[in-house]
Order: sequence, then structure tokens, then C-alpha cells
Amino acid sequence: MEKKKKSVAKQKKGVFKCKDPKKAGIIAFLVMFLVSAILFGVILAMLFFSNPWKDFLGDNANSDSDDVNITVTQEENVIINVVKESQNSVVSIAVSKLSFSHEQGLTDESNNIGTGFVVDSNGIIVTNQHVVSNLDSDYKVITPNGDEYDVVEIERDDSNDIAVLKIDATDLVPLKFGDSSTIVVGQTVIAIGTPLGEYMGSVTTGIVSGLDRDVTASSSWFGSMKIYEDVIQTDAAVNPGNSGGPLLNTAGEVIGINFATTAGADNIAFALPINIVESRVDEYRTYGKFIKPYLGISYQMISTYQALYYEDVVAGALVVRTDPYGPAYSVGIVRGDIVIEFGGEKVEGSLSTMISEHKVGEEVEIKLWNDEVEREVSVILEELE
Repeated sequence: MEKKKKSVAKQKKGVFKCKDPKKAGIIAFLVMFLVSAILFGVILAMLFFSNPWKDFLGDNANSDSDDVNITVTQEENVIINVVKESQNSVVSIAVSKLSFSHEQGLTDESNNIGTGFVVDSNGIIVTNQHVVSNLDSDYKVITPNGDEYDVVEIERDDSNDIAVLKIDATDLVPLKFGDSSTIVVGQTVIAIGTPLGEYMGSVTTGIVSGLDRDVTASSSWFGSMKIYEDVIQTDAAVNPGNSGGPLLNTAGEVIGINFATTAGADNIAFALPINIVESRVDEYRTYGKFIKPYLGISYQMISTYQALYYEDVVAGALVVRTDPYGPAYSVGIVRGDIVIEFGGEKVEGSLSTMISEHKVGEEVEIKLWNDEVEREVSVILEELE
């Protein structure tokens, strides 16, 4: 009886042991795999919902795109939008040179020398007169996408350093004219051009540093000097090659044409007010040329402040030379006269601007001062050929 009981006890105790060790290993592996799979799934879920790399990679961490979002300020965004909308309307002006070399034979090379911008979809481009001043050269217009057009016609206004070019093109995107009479010192401006004739579409920004400046610039004709009046001063970087490019406000409107910088000084550049340019473009559209009223004098402005220091002068336009074939000479205006009124208005700013506001053939009253004596003459403005 004792031996029988021990046998039964051993059988009951053996219920908890697996007699096959291979099956025991498979079961253990399956249990471990199941536990690991559950833990791995939990970790993946946590990573998916919490996205711990979001701050490091940015908002594009879950995107297949290679684009990276860049945070810009509101002011930067305004400038970026103006550039995007305007850049394709700004062109390079190139001079075409025909040359011969032993290596290449006959070649026609184009060298960028300045900048211009589209003002009419049918191929009207505006630039500076000094950019296209050589009457014996052939010029080309190069668009931002690389298209080249021969300039078929040029109308020049040397007195205001303005030129209108015509190319055979359609569907161009013109820039909008602003109003240069509403500019205020301190407002943001944007310049686009081809500095050094190489870097097309370059953008610089700054502010309006001053208004109604008189700028003396050298002329390519006989090395003479010329005074440009009532121009805009800006600290937007302007370099050789930027001449003729637009100066834009933050609304994307052209308020000036960049035309000069100062040698030996930084952050000083000048632009011609766009209102003068707009009147020239309107004349070109109407008549196919500039209609320029002509008085026939060269002069130097004397400000009210300057006149305080001298007894023998007053504020106005000092006549330094008269054209012997011009209308001023025919009515007795001579060297040394000071024009103090023109067309009933005091001469306090630019006399050239005042003349341009009148029409060819119009009779204008002029008040003169010379040697403490005032006199009045009437002159009929002629057309400048």
C-alpha cells in the first residue's frame, strides 16, 4: 500500500512539468514575441501622437517634401511680395559689339551696361539716357528669362536723363507708376537692377533719405557737368549697372529711376522722380517722340539761404548762358539775369521742371532781376529738337 501511494503522488506532481523540452522552448519564444510586439506597438503609438522631433525638424517633419518653411516678419513679407511681382518686369540693357578674333572669327557680343523696366506690354522700356547715350552703338534688352530683343527705337531726354526704348515684343508685364509728389523722408524703398553688369535681378532696400536734392553729374558729352534738380536721395545700395532700374515703394509702384551714386561715400544714391518720367512716356505714346518746350538758357539755382549772404543777388535761377538762336535770347534775356518768376510762380525749385509743365508754343510771362532792377518779358516756348 505504501508503494502505491508514492507512485500516485509522483504522478500528481508531474502534472506541472512538460515532458517535451522542445515544446517548452517554442511556448516561451511565443510569449516573449507577443510581449515584445505589444510593447513595440505602444512605443510607436506614443511617438506618433507626441512627435518629439517636431521642434527640431519643424512643421515638415511628417511631410515627404524637401521644402523647409522659413519664418519671415511682416515687413520682410511685404518686400518679398513686391520683388516677386516686379522682378520679371526689370530688364538688363546691353550694348551689342561686333568684333573679330583669330580664335572665334566674327562674333557679336552683348555686354550688360545698365538696367531698365517695362512700362507698356507692347515693348516700351524706360531707362536712363546716359545708359544709351552713344548714338553709334546698337543696344539690346535682355529679360530675366534670357530672351534678347534688339532695340529698334530710342527717344532720349538729356535734360532729365530719361530714355524710352522700343522693342518688338508683346505680352510683357509693365510696372505701375506711383506718385513721386507723395514721397516722404523715411519711407521704405526697394531697388532692383543689374549691378556691375553681372548680377541681374539684384535687390537692395533702404529708405528715402532726402527729397528735392540737386545733384551734379558728369556728362559723357565733352566731359561737361550737369545739374539734376529735385531728385530723391536714398540709402538703398546702387552701383554701376543699376542705372535705369526702378526705385519701388512697398506697394510695388515705381516712384523713381535710380541714376547716380556718390564715389567715395557709402549709402548715398539718387533717383529721378517718376512723375517726370510718366509725362515723357505719355508723350511717346501719343506722338512717338518727346515734346520738349525750350527756353534756351543754362542756369544755376540760387537758394533763399544762399542769397542772404550776398548783396547783389536774389533767390532764383541765375542765367549763365543763352542760346543765341533760342527764344530767351530773342526777348532780351542775357547772362547775369536772375529768373525770379516763371509763368506767375516763384522760382524756388527746379526751373527745368517748371518749363516742362508748359507746352510748346505757349506764351509765358517771366520776371527777371538784374543789378537790383526787376523787369518782365513774354516769351513763346519753342520745341527742343
